[in-house]
Amino acid sequence: MILRGIVIAIVVAHLVLALWSGYRAIWQVFALEIRAPAVLRAGDAVSYSVVSSGRVPVTVRLELIQGARSEALATTVVEDGVIAVYDPRIRRGRWSGTLSADQLAPFEPGLATLRLTATGRPQFLRTPPPTVREMAVRIGC
Repeated sequence: MILRGIVIAIVVAHLVLALWSGYRAIWQVFALEIRAPAVLRAGDAVSYSVVSSGRVPVTVRLELIQGARSEALATTVVEDGVIAVYDPRIRRGRWSGTLSADQLAPFEPGLATLRLTATGRPQFLRTPPPTVREMAVRIGC
């Protein structure tokens, strides 16, 4: 009777972890946020934060786009857990940087877009679509 209770408890624990793990395999990026001033100038701070499921590594890329011109400002990877399938904890990633005059030099003063893209990895023969956030900005003189 005691052995049966122990076995049932172990099976239920594995079932709960498997259900949560399956959810995390499908929805890999929980939150994505850009922080930047409305007018970008050299010396301004730009940052982002991401919350991932922790099941797989998530690559995060920040780009400044104006017309056909695109420049990558930052790329980071939010790592997964040691035993990602059994580790239910979420993972957080942050990046903060200062825009240099060299980064803004290829762009003309005017409207532009900051695009933040988080891309997960294939799971269950399915590659999830990237999670994208965009922010309209103006490039100042």
